[in-house]
Amino acid sequence: MAKENWNLLEQLCAIHAVSGREDAMTAFLRDHLTPLVDEVHVDNLGNVVGILRGAKHPDTRLMLQAHMDELGLIVRNITEDGYLLIERIGGVPEKSLLGQRVDVLTDAGDLLPGYVGAKSHHIVQPDEKFVVPRIHSMYIDLGLRSRAAVEQAGVQVGDPITYHPNFHRFGDKQICSKALDNRVSVYILLMVLEQLAKKRPDVTVVFALTVLEEFSIRGSLPTVNFSKPDAIISLDITIAADTPDTDNNLQAVKLGQGPAIKLMDFHGRGTLAGVMSSPKLRRFIEKQAAENKIPLQREVIVGVITDPAFQLYLGERGYIIAALSIPHRYSHASISTCHETDINQSVDLLEACVRQFSPDLDLSRG
Repeated sequence: MAKENWNLLEQLCAIHAVSGREDAMTAFLRDHLTPLVDEVHVDNLGNVVGILRGAKHPDTRLMLQAHMDELGLIVRNITEDGYLLIERIGGVPEKSLLGQRVDVLTDAGDLLPGYVGAKSHHIVQPDEKFVVPRIHSMYIDLGLRSRAAVEQAGVQVGDPITYHPNFHRFGDKQICSKALDNRVSVYILLMVLEQLAKKRPDVTVVFALTVLEEFSIRGSLPTVNFSKPDAIISLDITIAADTPDTDNNLQAVKLGQGPAIKLMDFHGRGTLAGVMSSPKLRRFIEKQAAENKIPLQREVIVGVITDPAFQLYLGERGYIIAALSIPHRYSHASISTCHETDINQSVDLLEACVRQFSPDLDLSRG
């Protein structure tokens, strides 16, 4: 079983890295990877690529990929009496916003606490009781009384906003935090790297920690063009269909029953994109799970889209990609929840895949 470092996961979740403003996370990951890999590269978007050269087959490259950014909000205007008007970055659900504590990140690097306003109960009209306000009807209260005071505090139109850090281990080995999508996968890659750095793998491993997934799904594309891997294993979260408000027949994935191998995801809401894992690479991962007695669930879901959706089509021949998913409750809310066992098993499975990957592995089609 993988060694745990929940302090590292808490640290990752606390770093504010809204899509398009990932610089603090980029810097943290660059510095974290530098002593553990042979090369570190940061591109113009803020993607971090760490390369650990293989001991026997350095020309064979396996990419492990996870996005570092998080969804959030952005200041779209400031009222004369000092309230922030907001727009969404990524799929922040309005129903999860009211009454939330948030942090506003200024250009100077300061964090200002604020709260998403919730209309006082005593004056809510009958026709408002069961209506979730639209994002343009919401506002953030910084406790400042004028636009001038807000601007003096360093807040400007265009500043990013995130949920306030709230990492908590609770119950039966469950972890709740903002930004577990997708810091849990970043954590898994870092824990795998820690093991590989102690005993170098046979093949070269490319660690790609990527940006802008929550904004456009395309931020990772330069890392693939740069690295030209022979295969990619991508990590992200998936929906655990095991809560009272979820159709238990939505998909077969539950919390605490192991990571999931992605058979298919598909956005299905305007963006005609998704991923079906490469059959031979997927079967290779399933074989490693079976041999190491790691439970592996199977994921088929519509309404989810992840980085491989557009990586597939790059280059002259396309790319061989499979995806692993971490079961996850309450997606895009401040109370995202994962299970420690699923996380640890994902670390073990991914390390096993790396150590068994070789240039002799047949990943051809047809």
